[in-house]
Amino acid sequence: MFLRENKFLISLAMTATLVGCGGGGESASPDKPNPIVENTIALSGKVIDGYVSGATVWLDLDGDGKFDKQTEPSVVSTESGNYQFEFTEQQASCIPYSTMYVDVPVGAIDEDLGEVTEAYQMAFPPSIEPLSDNDIRNISPLTSTIWGQLRRQLQGNGKGNLSCNELKENTSLRYELKSEIEDVVLNLVAHYNISADQIYSDFIATNDSVAYDKAQAIVKGLKAAYKHKKDLEAQYPTAAEIRVVIYQDKLKDEQYTFEDAWYRDEIIYMGTEDFIETVKLKDNGSLDKVDVVLTKLHEVGTAWGDQSLNGWLSIREDVYINDDQTYRCGNIERVSFEKDGIHYELGNTIPTVTFPTLAECINTSLEQPYERNFNLRYTETDVEYAAEFYFRETNADFQTLSNWVNVKDKAADLPATELFAAFDTMPYRFDDEVALDVSYWRKSKSTGNIIIHTNDQGEWRKEIKQDDGTTVYECSIDGTSWAACQ
Repeated sequence: MFLRENKFLISLAMTATLVGCGGGGESASPDKPNPIVENTIALSGKVIDGYVSGATVWLDLDGDGKFDKQTEPSVVSTESGNYQFEFTEQQASCIPYSTMYVDVPVGAIDEDLGEVTEAYQMAFPPSIEPLSDNDIRNISPLTSTIWGQLRRQLQGNGKGNLSCNELKENTSLRYELKSEIEDVVLNLVAHYNISADQIYSDFIATNDSVAYDKAQAIVKGLKAAYKHKKDLEAQYPTAAEIRVVIYQDKLKDEQYTFEDAWYRDEIIYMGTEDFIETVKLKDNGSLDKVDVVLTKLHEVGTAWGDQSLNGWLSIREDVYINDDQTYRCGNIERVSFEKDGIHYELGNTIPTVTFPTLAECINTSLEQPYERNFNLRYTETDVEYAAEFYFRETNADFQTLSNWVNVKDKAADLPATELFAAFDTMPYRFDDEVALDVSYWRKSKSTGNIIIHTNDQGEWRKEIKQDDGTTVYECSIDGTSWAACQ
């Protein structure tokens, strides 16, 4: 994953710091303690758009995407984009598990284009792989694209910030992240028709005009995303986190019948309130005007019911564009409790209603859901289990807890014991036979690096994480005899 060149070395630098008085070479004594030796580890690389000097390179140890000058190490790039860190051993242990960012300010120098007049940010994603003696990190628009797509993928899988400590302590999470990085790189290789080596290389030194041209196109999105993020930070000063990615995507082009379009994903976390939006931008050079809103989600969460059971209610308003450019909007409400280490959740999905325009697409109804789902998660003897049951109006059990609909103002009338009693009658154990009248159901069982999934179609799939971070998939029709999936 790293470029390997002898002229940039990661080496162990032994820095001897003498404490107390005395000349060199004297032996230790009670008055003259042994010299304290602090190990530092050097990491070098380049900041590349053209080569950029005057940019701040920093390691995001806590994974929040925000530079903490007090706790997170940083350096400033110099001539030819060179930078070099001297990490403590503790900091260096986080290099494989942390994103490295570059903040390029107005006034920095791009050796190809001159003084930077529009600030932007680049990044190098976590590698998960241990460092070797001749690894370097070239941080460029190409590596930034890996991180941008990876963040979108992680968000889609329900994962938020991943700190160094989280990844250190969770082997399965490291394997999963490494696999996702590999998937993203493969997608980018196919999308841009350049190799992984080109993505991580110093494409200026190698006179790689193809990679250089791709990088210049990507920078356009990076600059626009950075500017829009700063605008949102001013608009939402109390936000816990704001993410903005501007990119091109062939799959979205096919889905929405656009050609070489620019898309913007915007996520604003406010603690108990989240905003998520995907739009197509006008290609006006600065990518700062919305052409079409594609999806718009707004979720609000609040404490609800018995707080000794962590009662929680979330309501999400969804808006989606239709093929004819009209919009459909609907709602989802979820109620959850925690009891004896078990997470119980009931969800109600309200049918969408179509309106001619986005501004008119307002649907506040939480009555008459078309689908209801009961989800449960728990752990026993280091094995994680999950079960999900989905009911539609044609299913007899759709009426289970029929009064648990539009529950916002019903906390006093809906005790958590009713929800627990409903789950007690459901075959949520992994080996339980499901005889319920359901639309569909699925269960999972996770042990170490192995996850087994099964569902109402009689399908069984086993995911086996390998030591190298890859995943082997096996399938079965009975959960007993397994073979490679077709």
